[in-house]
Amino acid sequence: MPARRREFELSVERPVGSLGPTGSVARFAVRFEPSADGAGPSPAELKSALEALLADLDAVVGVPLAGAGAGRPDRDLTELVETYRPRRRDLLDALLADGEITPVEHDRLMEHLGRRPADEPAAPVVAVPDRPIAAAPVSSDASLPAARPVPELLRTYQIASLKQAGAVRARRQISFAEYMALKRHFETADADAPAAAR
Repeated sequence: MPARRREFELSVERPVGSLGPTGSVARFAVRFEPSADGAGPSPAELKSALEALLADLDAVVGVPLAGAGAGRPDRDLTELVETYRPRRRDLLDALLADGEITPVEHDRLMEHLGRRPADEPAAPVVAVPDRPIAAAPVSSDASLPAARPVPELLRTYQIASLKQAGAVRARRQISFAEYMALKRHFETADADAPAAAR
């Protein structure tokens, strides 16, 4: 005689996107107690429960990634370049597959990626050493742009506090070295302020 079911479970899950770590999913479930004869929920009960679970999932996580671009206008190229800093085709394809960008936005970024301004130098070819990386000498990365002076950063991005500097860094508009220079600037300014008040 087959074992009697104790409960039935209906669950839905969806990737959480930017709300959590890469690859994480949100999972919502509802359990049904079987009837006295061991029967499960009716199709109508399952449909109603599924609609409720999906509504809860939409409210907490957002619409499915495949439809993330639906219902909003396509962004212009300037906004897309500032947001995603396109460098490689496969990464743009991944953004499209994840629903982060729409097909029209993907085409705009691909066109941008395909043309490089004449004054922009090609990326330097880096020779791969025969020895392990750990044995290679430590040297400065000549491919990184030079850090801009603090006054220029303050003026360009209208930064008035370390918190604002952190926000600009989070948008990848300044380098780590520039952020550290701004941090030292604000720490020095904070240390000097009490002395000036005396």
